[in-house]
Amino acid sequence: MSHLFDHFPREVDMRLRKVVRNMDELQGYVSSMNGKDNLTTTVYGFKELKPNKTRCEYSTAIVPHFVIDLDKGRAKEMMDIDDDEAGVRCTVDTHNLVKYLRDCDYRHATWFSGGGYHVWVMLDTIHDVSAMQLNDLLFSGRAMLNKWIKDMDLITVDPVVSFRPDRHIRIPNTFNFKRGLWSIPVDQADLAIGWDHITRMATKASRGMKISGAKGLHIDIVHRDPGNPFMLNNTAMKFDSDDITISASSVSGIPMLPCIEASACVKGSNPSHMPRVYLLMYLLDYFRKFARPPSNTKVPPSEILNKTHGFIHELDWSDYKPDVTRKMIMHGMSREYMTPTCPTLYSQGLCVGKCPFYDGKGGIS
Repeated sequence: MSHLFDHFPREVDMRLRKVVRNMDELQGYVSSMNGKDNLTTTVYGFKELKPNKTRCEYSTAIVPHFVIDLDKGRAKEMMDIDDDEAGVRCTVDTHNLVKYLRDCDYRHATWFSGGGYHVWVMLDTIHDVSAMQLNDLLFSGRAMLNKWIKDMDLITVDPVVSFRPDRHIRIPNTFNFKRGLWSIPVDQADLAIGWDHITRMATKASRGMKISGAKGLHIDIVHRDPGNPFMLNNTAMKFDSDDITISASSVSGIPMLPCIEASACVKGSNPSHMPRVYLLMYLLDYFRKFARPPSNTKVPPSEILNKTHGFIHELDWSDYKPDVTRKMIMHGMSREYMTPTCPTLYSQGLCVGKCPFYDGKGGIS
């Protein structure tokens, strides 16, 4: 498993986001916490830490592979079926995806995660690039995956997890504390037998990985103008099969930008600073009813403050502090923060694709 984690530093523990600087520290984390908590790490290692040295600088990710997250919870939500039926559907989706990867001879390995599957796919090169080139790579990768989801009807794939340097994934071959099952390596034969077979296997620990395929996957990277991410040479970009179209959902009853939902609205998480700022900007704008200029709003400031604070409180961030949150909201109100533009979100590597909130920058109608 070590070659999955060739690059350091990286983060572990999605709630605390601790930095580990080498394989010994990563293995020490696993040895001390396995069976006591859900063990997670970033998919990627990084070249730099943030100035305070307590987090990784996500724009410096080194990208040799990507991970596809398939979750039975998505089947339950989308198909209104019970837990076992959702597990079966998730297994079928994973089998179809793995078959495609094997048919293409792409090097990959799959783990049962407890509530679904994680498929690691090797790329044909290790991408060690600038921040803007990284944004183009991550966006192009998500576009490719979105097309796979549509072409293979992979409804249990979470489209916003892959190609996200800030996101954590379960460490292979560790115990799923919530599910009471082990993360175990599986292959196409296991997936063909089915969900019940795999969950029985997962009652016991397993080691190693089941690797298939010989070649790395190539991603066609489209380089974009950061100010107009959906334009090339002053021409609106064309995409096949709506391969970057992303649906939007609501969080606590509020329609949410998919990029901000993915980066700042995962309950119990510990988002990085800028996604929190962008969420605050959007919430203030939303609760002002998007008044322009913001000072024209008819909504009382106390209502804006209380509703914004209430929304953030419900997210249950692991480091949530009421006094700090209130201070930041009041600062945002005084500065009349407004929703960030799509180019801004793209420049931060947060854009997950063209969504219903796309603001028109770049000329797509």
